[in-house]
Amino acid sequence: MARNEYLRRLLTPDESRWKPMLMGLALFAAGAGGAVLARENWVISMALSILALGAWVVGACALVGYVRWYFASELAQARRDLDRPDEKK
Repeated sequence: MARNEYLRRLLTPDESRWKPMLMGLALFAAGAGGAVLARENWVISMALSILALGAWVVGACALVGYVRWYFASELAQARRDLDRPDEKK
């Protein structure tokens, strides 16, 4: 249950989601690279592939949360700009 709650929390809009997003991407790249390097031993290669896939899922959930926050903040800024048309930028 704790993993599901963590992924749900990553899906919520927040500015700090860029950190797990980039960590997921980095761990995915490292795991995929390790799986390719360890292709002689299929057990290690499979384990690294599964870990890389898990890191990708976490990074993708964090990406969704970050994009949701980004668009919401841009929409709020556009509304503020429409409310004050007489001010110059």
